[in-house]
Amino acid sequence: MLLKSAPCSAPALSSPKVIAVAGASDIEGGNYYGARVLANLVEGGAKATIYPVNPRLAGTKLLDLPVYASLSDLPSPPDTVFVVTPIKFVLPTLEEAAKLGVATSVVVTAEGGNETERRLFRQRISEIARTSGMRIIGPNSMGLMNGTLSLNGSFASGTVGGRIPPGSIACLSQSGATLSAMLQWFGNSKVGFSWLVSTGDESATGVEELMQAMADDPEVRSIMLFLEGIGDGVAFRRAALAARMAGKPVTMLQVGKSEKGREAVQSHTGRVAGTREVYAAVARETGIIETENFVEFFSIARTMAQRPQRPGNLLRKRRAAVISVSGGAASLSADQVYALDWEMPEFSSSMVAAIADATGQSGVHNPADIGGAWRNPEKMTRAITAIAKDESIDTIFLSMGAGGVFAEGVAEAIVTAAKAITQDLFVAWVGMPDAVKQIFDSADVPAFADFPLAVRAAEACAKFSESQAGRKDAAALLEILSGAPTDTPPATAAASGIWTVVEALGDLREAGLPCAAFNVVEALDPGEAAKRAGRIGFPVALKLSSPDLNHKSDDGGVAIRLADGPAVEAAVEAFRKIAERKKLTGSSVLIQKMEQGLELLVGIKRDPSFGLVLVVGLGGTFAEIHGEVAATVLPTTPFMLRDLLSRNKKLNTLLDGYRGQPAADREALVSFLASFARWALDKGEALQEVDLNPVMISGGHISIVDARAVWH
Repeated sequence: MLLKSAPCSAPALSSPKVIAVAGASDIEGGNYYGARVLANLVEGGAKATIYPVNPRLAGTKLLDLPVYASLSDLPSPPDTVFVVTPIKFVLPTLEEAAKLGVATSVVVTAEGGNETERRLFRQRISEIARTSGMRIIGPNSMGLMNGTLSLNGSFASGTVGGRIPPGSIACLSQSGATLSAMLQWFGNSKVGFSWLVSTGDESATGVEELMQAMADDPEVRSIMLFLEGIGDGVAFRRAALAARMAGKPVTMLQVGKSEKGREAVQSHTGRVAGTREVYAAVARETGIIETENFVEFFSIARTMAQRPQRPGNLLRKRRAAVISVSGGAASLSADQVYALDWEMPEFSSSMVAAIADATGQSGVHNPADIGGAWRNPEKMTRAITAIAKDESIDTIFLSMGAGGVFAEGVAEAIVTAAKAITQDLFVAWVGMPDAVKQIFDSADVPAFADFPLAVRAAEACAKFSESQAGRKDAAALLEILSGAPTDTPPATAAASGIWTVVEALGDLREAGLPCAAFNVVEALDPGEAAKRAGRIGFPVALKLSSPDLNHKSDDGGVAIRLADGPAVEAAVEAFRKIAERKKLTGSSVLIQKMEQGLELLVGIKRDPSFGLVLVVGLGGTFAEIHGEVAATVLPTTPFMLRDLLSRNKKLNTLLDGYRGQPAADREALVSFLASFARWALDKGEALQEVDLNPVMISGGHISIVDARAVWH
């Protein structure tokens, strides 16, 4: 997937009335893709007039449809064109389509030539889209589909008779093969699709723009994203927030979150916060549901589409009951529930009595082993409905097994119970027979082949409920992003290389950010350093500063708790030897008043897709060992900053005060983070990484003790 070179503004996807297939062919004609796209459109029953276009076959028929030589020769102008021509005809076809006022063109043809030729090809596609207002999807797209419209403009092989099951899920994929796999996986499921778009190389229309269209489309109830990369992070966040505000769950599988990229960064911040953390931060703030593999991706997306849209679903907490037909399975299932920090409330004595009355089994607790109900579907229904009367239970899990001749009857009983209760119900059925699966699918009851997957699906529903409860905060962020430029500000004139601690602290202090009191001795002069230390007041810390010194503490360039002048002079002498040995240039000594408090790492890194990312964690020399950090993409809101602090469990505990230490003033810290974020945003696109490590906080007193910035 090649990221688009420039976004374009285009009309929303709509029902095509006249479709042209430029490059239409038959299999014998040698253009497999042209043949498949045309065949799928015809066999899928597209509710539109279809015109094959191929100058070589003009005057003949394909699938009983007359073939035309060009778009201009068609009896009526098309609103949608599928371009499946050889590469040399793609641009002329798009130019002709633009002149005719075509709304959408889908370029199935893949790019060719060398890198320069491909770049120029993509640029020209972008220009055509921008100047004409035509939406161009691709090139290298598998196609455009819509089950509700019986539209299958693709060469997908995962369909039956070219037909796409109709429904309310929209799927945007940067991998065409993934769309085919998904269609096959959903198979006979009752769940169907609205728009399915293979975005291809995104020369003109990116996944961000298409997601915005899906968020605005009233026929779309939920959205699936298969991503390899994002070209416009601001637009992506806007679209995801728009979907959240519209009450549409977005399920995402993002690939390429390798840790390899961390090796090239030059700061603590860059090493502890990689691509995975950035996407997790974006998902959290926008309400996107992240998944880790195809089965989870497909299963959770299906669950979100099956889940009833009722007000109670927006109030769910993570409080579950587990019902099983095996004691061992009940215990194993409970382990999986606890692993995701869910609660399993104890049943009250009245509830235990109600379960006994329903099943004939006494002493049943949570997790509930009701093995005796396995052969009696009526008891299964009564057990579920009895437990559902407990107001402390929000979600019910069923852990089932093969079942033999009783399986279908039990499945029907579960469906009956699911319709009668208000809680979410998830079924995990090991060795689920096909007939049982069909019963659950036809009733929109989420059913899974193993229990961990059922729990992860329930967790996804809980996250979606939380995101809906927090729509006021999402609206505030969306308002900020609506005014945010997609292009970063120009680089500041002074931006180049690496800022030393002296340069970084000086700029931060000038901007009004709280820095520990410091003084600088430009030459490594022990006597002068001792005098200035005395003026600051002992004890002091000394730091060796040089553009050639990456990590001062690792090289012996930091001396702390120096109590008098002789100690300062000795430290400067040691620094001089280090500078001589390492042949450091531009060496100076930073003298600071010693600060007390909790050490934080506060940093900035630039993500290639989303721009500046703010990172917070425990700091000091062990920042990378602490490891746990929380991140948020800029710009952000005070609410997101508060959430940032609460997400880091270790930091959250220490901020509240630990073993006699004073609690930190969280609002003061939020205000500091907001000011630092504004400082970073104002620096423009040249700013790559910033380390404030440590930032000391004691109560409401905050001071930056060390700083470093990387510029490109």
